[in-house]
Amino acid sequence: MTERILPAVALQSPARRRPYREAPAGPVARPARPAVAKKEAILSTPTRAGMLIGASAAVYAVTLAGVSVLQGDSDAALSARRQPYVEALAAARSANDSLEASLLKVEAGARALAADYAAVGEDIAGYQARLDELAALVAEVQGTAAALPTRISLPSVTVRSAGSGGGGRAPAAKATTRASGAP
Repeated sequence: MTERILPAVALQSPARRRPYREAPAGPVARPARPAVAKKEAILSTPTRAGMLIGASAAVYAVTLAGVSVLQGDSDAALSARRQPYVEALAAARSANDSLEASLLKVEAGARALAADYAAVGEDIAGYQARLDELAALVAEVQGTAAALPTRISLPSVTVRSAGSGGGGRAPAAKATTRASGAP
């Protein structure tokens, strides 16, 4: 630090003027104390630099906050403009999910139908074998029936009843029950 001495202020008398280049006539008065004491705190160059850095950081922070507010407003406006598209996308996603569920249901039904078809195919093979056996039996019966004569005379049979000695009348019978309460 440098010590400064304040210059003494000497007032000239109005009657007498000295020329500019002349040396002073008397001794120069010195102040009793220096402008800055040795241990007195003053603003030194590093202190001033720190203050300037702090002030510029504050200005930068305010500017950055302003830019952040503007960017937030811009993002909010952009989000508001995109909201219908987001809703349409959500609706399309929901429709896609329901379509996928329907397709999975149809696929499960088709797999069940294919399994039933395979089971029926196995049953058809068994029925075909049984029909082949029946066709062979029918062919054999037709061959046997073709060998029979076209007309056969059957003997005549007369039927007589067991009570034919009484003239053809049934014997008389009498029976009573007490179910209705009459004697």
